[in-house]
Amino acid sequence: MPTPFRRPITRPIAFCRTIGFAIASSLIATHASAQMPAVVPDEIIELLLRDKIVVMQELRPEGALEGALTIGYVIFDLPRDRVYELLTQTERQIEFRSELTSITRHRMSAKGPVDEQRMKIMFRRYVYRLKFEFDPERHHIQWNLDESFDNDFRRVRGSWDLYALEDGRTLGRTGASVDVGPGVPVFLQDWLTRKNLSKSMERVQRWVNSGGHDRQ
Repeated sequence: MPTPFRRPITRPIAFCRTIGFAIASSLIATHASAQMPAVVPDEIIELLLRDKIVVMQELRPEGALEGALTIGYVIFDLPRDRVYELLTQTERQIEFRSELTSITRHRMSAKGPVDEQRMKIMFRRYVYRLKFEFDPERHHIQWNLDESFDNDFRRVRGSWDLYALEDGRTLGRTGASVDVGPGVPVFLQDWLTRKNLSKSMERVQRWVNSGGHDRQ
């Protein structure tokens, strides 16, 4: 049962302040939601505004990323050009991806670098090469396996798309699709996508927001 008012003067004032704050917060959230790019599903906008990171898993059987696809959304505190500049420094991923033991720049192509990444998970080591393609006009980054190399994974594909927000921050949308192949435990595929993506996005968010100074 609610406690009856004993201070009829001050309690209504406090109540009005509470209601006023709630209305103001609601209006701010509504305005921010209206500024979100259309790529963000309506049902996660409020969650994204609150947590700044949302990870979800979906299936998309067609398009550049085939098969099981894990999607993540993250809000960076820096402008889009600066975020793009940092994320295209692919050799620095070892600074925020704890599962990597080394990154070696194998070669440069017209569209972007080819990096050899080495990974250690639960006493097992894996090596693979990723081809990156940069599109600065669209602020788009994508990667897939270099098929000329004997990779330990059957398929690794992913992308970043960056969208400028009106307050100067950046919305990042990333997708990852991994097929570990028959020689790798199935649990690793789940870890590399759904289970690891959330932690990876938290680390990359801290790294980007620090201008590349925060190291794991």
